[in-house]
Amino acid sequence: MISKEAQKSIKRFKRAATFIGFLVKSPKEMTPRRLRIGRLFNNLQGTVFPKVKGTTKEVIYLDDIRSFKISTPNSDPERILLYFHGGGYSLGSPESHYSLASYLADITKTVVYVPDYRLGPEYKFPAQLEDGIKSYKFLIDNLGYAPEQVAISGDSAGGHLALITLLKLKEDGVQLPSALALLSPWTDPGASGDTYTYEMADRDIMLGPLFKKIWKNGDQPYDYYLNQEDYDENDKYVVPLIGNYENCPPIMIQVGTEELLLSDSQRLRDVLKKDNCEHEYYEWKDMYHVFHVDVRMPETIEAFNQIGNFLRKHIGIKL
Repeated sequence: MISKEAQKSIKRFKRAATFIGFLVKSPKEMTPRRLRIGRLFNNLQGTVFPKVKGTTKEVIYLDDIRSFKISTPNSDPERILLYFHGGGYSLGSPESHYSLASYLADITKTVVYVPDYRLGPEYKFPAQLEDGIKSYKFLIDNLGYAPEQVAISGDSAGGHLALITLLKLKEDGVQLPSALALLSPWTDPGASGDTYTYEMADRDIMLGPLFKKIWKNGDQPYDYYLNQEDYDENDKYVVPLIGNYENCPPIMIQVGTEELLLSDSQRLRDVLKKDNCEHEYYEWKDMYHVFHVDVRMPETIEAFNQIGNFLRKHIGIKL
């Protein structure tokens, strides 16, 4: 049974879904004006939702990428979490995830860096991957952190970016981060998994209305940031499910049972098993897509504690 706070959160997001459904259109219908309003509305959650008392936020640049450096009195300056925000590669920013990052930094006892990586449709893939690589390398090469001190995290599209950043670093022979912590990662941009159904869209209060419009209009979920002619199901940087995770650092996955992307996490778990990659997998019953954005819920705090326990086992330990 979910908490009373979670029940209230679901009701609030269901009400908001009416407005979001009016505002957010499928890729072919999305105008620049609607996108600007959508981004402003999305940023409000980071402004309005609570932050931990004593949170400090510093605007810094990782290479040329504006970023938030977020810490609390509990943060250990020697333990770093590079966090890629979600938003379908078209929404989201350090501002939208400020509340989430504040609690994540406090509970996991890390300093969290949130890059404002480039978004579509203004910047098409692989701009996002390029920014992910630059962010990580700047932490190591310019700020002096050792890879063992750094873990990478991200939600939804940010989870996708975390995975493809890892795969690119591995391919380039760069020393890998200590661990990955993924919050409902988007691993299947082609929406081929068995939870991409209208029945699940009716249950998914966050993504359901948008996906119904995408399907109705014959769009693709990746159209915001990737040209259709560039979609290649055999490219691991487009579909990280086909990547090879042998000799990769430990990976943690959290996902709600009430979301279209449930099969993204389930299939990633199976890939990690096949590749003998150490991993932890958690399904949160009755929870919605990236429920972590609402830090007022006991479920969110418990999920952050799971992440904290995972990171304590791996940050600072040589692989």
